[in-house]
Amino acid sequence: MQKLVSMENMSVNVRSEYQSPIVATLAQSLKDGFENPEKLSGRCQFEFFEENGKIHFLSVQFDPAVLTLSAEPFLESDAQISMPLSVAEKIIANLEGVDYRDPDIIGKMNMSGNLHIVNHLAKALVKPSRATQSTFDDATERYREAYSMTSILYLDSPTELQILETIESKQPFIIRHLEANNGGQIKWTLEQLRSKYADVLLRVRSATEKETVADFIDKLMHLKKQKATDIIEGHTKVYTEGCSLPWQMIDDFLPHYFTPHDFTEPQIWLGSVPIDAPASSLHRDPLDGFLYQLIGRKKVILFSPDQARCLYPMKAYNNYQPCWVKPESANFDLFPLFKSARPVDVILEAGEILVQPAGWFHAVYCLDSPTFSVSYFLRFPVGVESSELS
Repeated sequence: MQKLVSMENMSVNVRSEYQSPIVATLAQSLKDGFENPEKLSGRCQFEFFEENGKIHFLSVQFDPAVLTLSAEPFLESDAQISMPLSVAEKIIANLEGVDYRDPDIIGKMNMSGNLHIVNHLAKALVKPSRATQSTFDDATERYREAYSMTSILYLDSPTELQILETIESKQPFIIRHLEANNGGQIKWTLEQLRSKYADVLLRVRSATEKETVADFIDKLMHLKKQKATDIIEGHTKVYTEGCSLPWQMIDDFLPHYFTPHDFTEPQIWLGSVPIDAPASSLHRDPLDGFLYQLIGRKKVILFSPDQARCLYPMKAYNNYQPCWVKPESANFDLFPLFKSARPVDVILEAGEILVQPAGWFHAVYCLDSPTFSVSYFLRFPVGVESSELS
């Protein structure tokens, strides 16, 4: 895969030695994955503490030209991240699959200060598996003739075979006229969700903050309209941002097609963000995805995999690959190739499922508040021989 944004013109300074090999490995991973195409500047203080009270530091300073890593603590910093050393060890042991939304990670971290910097550095601390890289390379180069679509395809009450055949054509589509699973309902309201699942633990936000379904819905229902300028991705949206769907809810929100064993762990997307801010920023996934809409409408902007060079995908990623460019406010001085990108806009209604073959880029926007959807990925790629996955 071509690296569209690199650190070729950025120097890296590493000062002093780290007393912990875990911190040293984390520093190396940050050095390998760091990019700064937006030409930001900032200082972030990492603190890692052991049970015996010993604290290890990783001080990160960057500007458009230089990244500096040090074991010496700052007297002042723009952002702070504190966690047990054991959590840092868990992160570096699984850079190809770590998910910061994991309660065993986010639930044991404390973050403060400029959360934009926190988010920027967190994205640099991952790396893709060889299989994921191969999937994206294959999607980009192998199926170019399939990417000429200019509008979305609709399938009404398709069979499972029709769904698999359409995924294999490598074009996104929408499933309409669904049958509810287990005799349940297709469309929901916040009141119905709260009544049925009030005490179910929905997400862990930090070492001190946990939310049940009732807690989150109460916050959402009393929310004044949120401004896009107040939103920091991963932190301040009143939106679950794809945390794990609680197991108590799976039976009601499993798509009528296939079985639970055919899908990866489902994710819940409940809440609200303004239409001019993405609910999910531009990215692509390495598996065939299902987005099941249940409350409100969403707009999805799709880009075919062969347009990767125009979208500036990040070099550091694992379970999905984010892009630097923001379609809703593109900076053509920083990302000039985006002028040539060809989007396909889709409106997803409540009761519909958007199916996206692996490798398609997409950004998701809420058109209504509240919004509620559930996403799944097929565990095994459609149309790929088992020998290609090794």
